[in-house]
Amino acid sequence: MLRRGPCVAPQFRLPLNMLPRVVPGLIGMALVAALGLSGCSRQAAVPATPPAADSPEQTPAGGEARQLWEVLTLAGTPMGHAQTTLRRVLRDGQPLVAIEGLQRMTTLRDGTPITLELRFSSLETPQGRLVSFGSATPAQHLRGHAEGNQLIVEIAGTGRTERATWPWSPEYRGFLGIQQSLWESPMQPGQSRTVTCLDPTTGQPARTRLDARDYESVRLLHGTRRLLRVDTRTTLAGQTLAGRLWIDPSGEILKTWMDLLDIESYRAEPAEAQSASARAAASVATLDLIRSIAIPVARRLERPLEARRVRYRIRLQGQDPAQVFPSESWQRVRRLDAQTAAITVVARRLGEMPPAGPPDPPPAEADIRPSHFVQSDNPRIAQAAEQAAGGESDPGKVALRLERFVFKAIGEKDYRQAFDSAADALASGRGDCTEHAVLLAALARARGIPARATLGLVYVDGKFLYHMWTEVYVGGRWFGLDATRGAGGTSGAYLKIAHTSLESTTAYASLLPVARVAGKLGIEILEAD
Repeated sequence: MLRRGPCVAPQFRLPLNMLPRVVPGLIGMALVAALGLSGCSRQAAVPATPPAADSPEQTPAGGEARQLWEVLTLAGTPMGHAQTTLRRVLRDGQPLVAIEGLQRMTTLRDGTPITLELRFSSLETPQGRLVSFGSATPAQHLRGHAEGNQLIVEIAGTGRTERATWPWSPEYRGFLGIQQSLWESPMQPGQSRTVTCLDPTTGQPARTRLDARDYESVRLLHGTRRLLRVDTRTTLAGQTLAGRLWIDPSGEILKTWMDLLDIESYRAEPAEAQSASARAAASVATLDLIRSIAIPVARRLERPLEARRVRYRIRLQGQDPAQVFPSESWQRVRRLDAQTAAITVVARRLGEMPPAGPPDPPPAEADIRPSHFVQSDNPRIAQAAEQAAGGESDPGKVALRLERFVFKAIGEKDYRQAFDSAADALASGRGDCTEHAVLLAALARARGIPARATLGLVYVDGKFLYHMWTEVYVGGRWFGLDATRGAGGTSGAYLKIAHTSLESTTAYASLLPVARVAGKLGIEILEAD
């Protein structure tokens, strides 16, 4: 059995799924998808083929298929490849363009080899208008189509299918919209444009602003070239991420960079791209996602699970931490300057008097109802929740029983699985912090207790690790519970960045606040009680 303990937040399984060519500035969340969250396994797990892009009677329309190959690097280390194929087809006599893509990356999570994958496909008109699409990670399948001013999306997985709709414009584009826009009209220095594309991990439109700077000498896989630098800012589900493209005079994207874990992609020949994946699989120990982004601290916390009150000084490179860390009744945030904040965290445990102050914001409807990942209406979940409650009716005492139940039910603590749903985690008895948090949230909702997942950092052995835990709403207050430890709540050793109800269509996107700060934080412990 692997050691019990916290884990890196799933966004590092979500963010590598969306390669920069698909949506510049986003690391496809099956890094977590799994992150988006992507698949995680000891061997290279291949997700099921994505749902077909609604294409009966689809036949070749003549002409050669065009393939785009890329080498993906993480912190300068080749970690995998991406392949995209475009070909002309006929569907019911209508000429269309079929696009199919695969993105694969291999790395380590706390010493465990994992392979992250995303597959996607779409049908578009020759003018670039989306007709239908499909995408797949181990955690879920998406299938959708454009219908007037709406995008209709089906989310399937673990025996559950849900439906969502998003505003959609005929001017929006599919997965390769940015590259297609540049093919049609290459940018010149000083020009700007905005392109809205479909994101394959969430099935939502993502808006990207492109600002062309000037030509500069750029290092590629083989030598250097003078290419036009284009800065990008991509907004998805309320989060904005920065990136950069380098394009040639014809509009071809030859290199991309994302301000998340220093991810780059380079245009390559097929053999070279495939070789990069093979080398990454063979020498996977070169980079560990969890260990490489852990945040060491000079001062140690003695008995961190018992820390009642801890004061921190947080420094965040290039961002205001007071805009990242939420200020709540148990976590008080005070801005010191543009990149520094003081944060005081007070332990909050069920059964103890909370700090004085008004009630916390009430739960949203999504914190109460079942969803794709939090199947609180699943019969096995409901049965387990009843068993764990053991006849207890007090919500606070029930929540504590549920935390302890999940700690024991997930007996194998490891990093092999994808971002499993609550039902999957209960069935397998295996998982990391994400499975513990999701299962506890589902059990709580099954007992009528509002619950959500929380993303942030936790202190472990002289460093802070990215982590996910659960919050439950009892008596007008939100209380933290961490089923990876089963200690009856959270302490001053936890720093919260965001929370999420894990709704089906926004689960992956809700992990982006954590992904944005990875590798940029410095933490100093000032005082601890």
